[in-house]
Amino acid sequence: MPLFGSRKPEPPTEAERRAVEVDLERIRTGGIPAGAEERLRRLSSVAEPFFTSDLSVKEYALAEASGLQPVAQVMGSSVVRQGWYANAGVGYYQTGAVPGLEEPWNLSRDRAFARLAQEADLAGCDGVIGIEMSGRAIGDPGNTELVVFGTGVRDRAFPDRRRRGLGMCTLTGQEVDKLRRIGAEVCGVVGYTAVICVQLSAGSNWVMNSSGIFGAGSQNMEIVEISRGVYQARARAMAEVRRQAEAVQANDIVISRLAHTIEHREYEQIGGYRMHFFYVTMNVLGTALRLGAHPPHPAPLPDPTLTLDLNR
Repeated sequence: MPLFGSRKPEPPTEAERRAVEVDLERIRTGGIPAGAEERLRRLSSVAEPFFTSDLSVKEYALAEASGLQPVAQVMGSSVVRQGWYANAGVGYYQTGAVPGLEEPWNLSRDRAFARLAQEADLAGCDGVIGIEMSGRAIGDPGNTELVVFGTGVRDRAFPDRRRRGLGMCTLTGQEVDKLRRIGAEVCGVVGYTAVICVQLSAGSNWVMNSSGIFGAGSQNMEIVEISRGVYQARARAMAEVRRQAEAVQANDIVISRLAHTIEHREYEQIGGYRMHFFYVTMNVLGTALRLGAHPPHPAPLPDPTLTLDLNR
C-alpha cells in the first residue's frame, strides 16, 4: 500500500494531450484556450447571465443606472521572452531609444488586450470597464509578463454600440457613468512602453566614480542626462498613445497609468575606468474618448450649487 495512501498520478490520455496541443496552437496565434471560448459563447446566448466581476457595489449600481449590464469578468495574459536578434545593430551604450527592449513590453500588452477583447466579444459584450493591468519582468529585463482583467458589459442604452467597435476602458464604473452623462463615448484603451538608454557624459561619469570626503560624490549634484532621459521617454510614449487615439477618432485621452523605472548599468574601459549608463522605462496606459458622441444619458450632470447655513 502506498505511503500515507498517496497514489501515482495517472498519465494524460491521448485526448487530453491533443487538447493541450490545440490550446497551445491557439495561444501561439494570439487566441485563447478552447474551453474558455466555449464557456464565453454560452454566456453570449443568455439574456440575464449569472456573472462574476471585480466591480464594487457602487460601481455595479451606477453601471446599471447608466444602461450597462455587467456580463462577466474577462481577462487576457501574455508572457514574452526577449529574443537576442531583436537588438541586432542597436548600440546599448548609446543615448537614445532602445526598440529591442520596448518591443517585449508592447507585444505582451497588445496580445493581453487582444485576448481580453476576444473574451468580451465571445460573451456578447459591447465594452469592458474597470480594466486593470499588472506586469513584471521575469528574469532578464526584456522578459515580460502582463495580465489584464475587467468587467464585460452590454450597452442597453445605445444598442448600436457593437457596430462601432468594442469600447474598452481603464475607468471605474463611477467614471464611466459621469462620462455618459456628458455625452462622451469610450473609444478604447491606448498604451505604450518607451525605453531610453542614457549614456552619461565624462563629467557625470566622474561624479558617479568619485567618493571620499573631498570628492565630487560628497556634494548634491543633479545628473542632468538622466533627468532628460525621463522627459524623452515620456514624450516618446505620449506621442504613440496620441497616435493610437487619433486612429480611433478620439478627441481626448484620460491617462490612468504613468509610471517609470530607472535601471543602472556600468562597464569598464581599459585601465579600469567605469562608464555608467541607465535604462529609463516609461509605461503609459489610458482610455481614448470621443466627447460629444451622443446625447447625455441617463441625465446630464447638474450644475454645481453652493449651500450656506447661516444658523451655524
